[in-house]
Order: sequence, then C-alpha cells, then structure tokens
Amino acid sequence: MEIIQGDLAYTEDRAALEAVFTSVFRNISLEDTLLYDIETTGLNPKSSQLYLLGILLFHKENIELIQYFAESVLDEEEILEQFFQLCKAKKVLISFNGEGFDNRFVESMAKSYGKLPLHLNLKQLDLFKLIRKRKKFYGLESCSLKSCERFLGIHREDRCSGGELISVYQEYLQDKDSEKKNMLLLHNREDIQNLPALFSFLAYENIFQGNVHFQRAELLVRDEMKEKNDNHQKDNSLQIKDLELGERQNSRTTEKLCLRFSLPSSVPVPLTLTPKNFLLEIKETSLCLTVPLYQGELCYFFKDYKDYEFIPSEDRVVHKSLAAMYPKEMREKAKASTAYQKMKTSFLPVFQEGDKVFKKTYQDKNCFIPFKENTFESINPVEYLLSFLKIHF
Repeated sequence: MEIIQGDLAYTEDRAALEAVFTSVFRNISLEDTLLYDIETTGLNPKSSQLYLLGILLFHKENIELIQYFAESVLDEEEILEQFFQLCKAKKVLISFNGEGFDNRFVESMAKSYGKLPLHLNLKQLDLFKLIRKRKKFYGLESCSLKSCERFLGIHREDRCSGGELISVYQEYLQDKDSEKKNMLLLHNREDIQNLPALFSFLAYENIFQGNVHFQRAELLVRDEMKEKNDNHQKDNSLQIKDLELGERQNSRTTEKLCLRFSLPSSVPVPLTLTPKNFLLEIKETSLCLTVPLYQGELCYFFKDYKDYEFIPSEDRVVHKSLAAMYPKEMREKAKASTAYQKMKTSFLPVFQEGDKVFKKTYQDKNCFIPFKENTFESINPVEYLLSFLKIHF
C-alpha cells in the first residue's frame, strides 16, 4: 500500500465554510469531520476490490489530503484499518453518495475481514442525498458529482468516470505504468478535494429549514414591477428558470407583494426562479419572494353547506333559519359547490386549504385569503415561505 499525503489551502473562507456547516451540525467543528471517497473495481463488494480511498481532514490553517492506494489486492485490509483508525477520532463522516454506495461497500469489506464497520458509528452527511432532494430547485438534470461541480463553476482536470478507470487499474496491476497510476489518483483527488465546495449547498438548505429572518413586506405598484423586470434582464449572473409562462400572461393581477428575508450564509450561485406567477430571487444573503395579488371576486365555500339554502336568482345562500323569507320556488338545497359567499377585494394566494380560504370555484385547487396591510401580523411569513417551497419545489 502506498500513502500519498498533501496539504491544501482553504479555497473558501474558512469562517464562512464553518458557518454553513454548523448550521446543520451545531456544536461540531470542521476538525471533527472526515470526508472520504472510495474507488473500487466494481459495485458488488463480494466480487470487487477496494483499490483507492481518499480522505480529507480539516485543520486550523489547512486541509490535509490522504490517499491510500492499493499496489495489490493484498493491500485492501490495511487500507480499511487505516480508515477505521481515523474514524475513531471523528464525529461526522461526510461523503457524496456514501449512504448509497461507499458506506455499504466498506461495511461489507470490513465484515469479510472480521472487522467492525467503525465508520457507521459516526453521524452521516451525504451531500448527494442532500442535493438530490432539491434537484428541481437547482434546475439540475443530473445530481452527479460533476454536475454539482459545474453548477458551482468548478473546473476539473480529470475527464474519466470511476467505471472507465476500472480497466486502467487492472492494467496498472500488470504493467505498473506511472501514468495510469496518476490518472487513478487524479480522479480520486479531485472527487475528494471538491467536496468542501459542495458545503455551499447547505446555504440553500437553510432556506428549506426555515433558518431565515423576515425583514419586511413591500407592496409593488406597476412602475416598481417594470423596474424589477428591467433589472432582471440586465443581470446576466442570474439563472432564469421559467416554468409556466402561460400562467403569467393570463394573470389578472395588478399588484404584487415582495417579502424580503435575510439568510445566515451567502449562497454560492444567485438564483431567480419563476414558478407560475411567483418570483423567487436568492442572491448572497438576501431572498425575495414576489407574490401576485389577485384582484377580483372570489368565493368562500361553507363547510356546513347542508345548513344553507341556495337562492339562484340572487346567486347566494342563506341559512336555513332565514330561508322562510323566500318563497319555496326561489330556493333550493345548497350543495357543496353552491354554498358560497362572494367577496371582491385583493387576495393573497396561500398554499394549503384552511378554514377561511377563498377560491374561484369549489373544485379549484388555488386558495386565497383577503389581503390587508397587516396580513403578515397574523400569518408567519417564514411559514408562508416554507409552504410556497413545499408546493413548488
């Protein structure tokens, strides 16, 4: 077995890196973590070999990179022993798809040598698992490591996949070609040394966990909305993702509400997302959700519709206790779809049905509440943001 060691400088500001990390793991420092990635000759541990294990260790002034390279099949057990020794001093194991592959492969290898899988005693942070559940939010077609690196603007020198390198390692065992060995080490080194940069995805995760601070709500008039749109066209750094443009063109809204929040950590890539008629802008430590207000007439549908009678000529219902005021021929039993009360005002869209929501029709899935200047004194704006994210992403 050959051990290759090297020191890396912090490419990210260490304080910012730690701040993002501790937002997920409180009271745990970067020094308590171990990042790892393995290279194998196949997916099945019963018929494949572990030939390379890469480690990253955080120190105060630098990051240490260690690679354990198997010069022969006989080195596999020693690599595992070195890995487990490091695990004993750590609290969190960080990987990319570790829970899907690396952890299980190493566990199976450990058991075959009669060793305890000590890596499973640590808390786990699988960055792949974290990113994949927000795939739609990031607009990623794939959640592969290289796709995530491209999202962050990370350049790789390595151009090979792990699968393509299996034959390269098998050839290396025969000819000991140093160039082939360098290819294997480069792939694993870039896999592991780029993982800290992926911590920046945790800055977005703060949003989904409600770890944001509400600042204020602003009502936008037409001129302000036009200026906002003009600014988007000028800002080429933003990623524009139009999901349902037709919805916007058919909108009957004339006012919009901008909810402003601050984030605890700066996001690495500015995002502008436009699901339906909404606009979500995230840049550095700020988040703005612009909500279209519906102007017009909507209906509140009574849950206890059997207690009402419908007056078709007046397009309204009256309670049974008052129904005798109308001749029998003017009234009929109310149905769930006709037991409504109309209101004409400005409405705020909400993302779940409640006791006092308004809709266009009984079957309509879109819900609203009357909007007033003090609406967000009775509605938690952070919970409103989270319900929006849950519905759209």
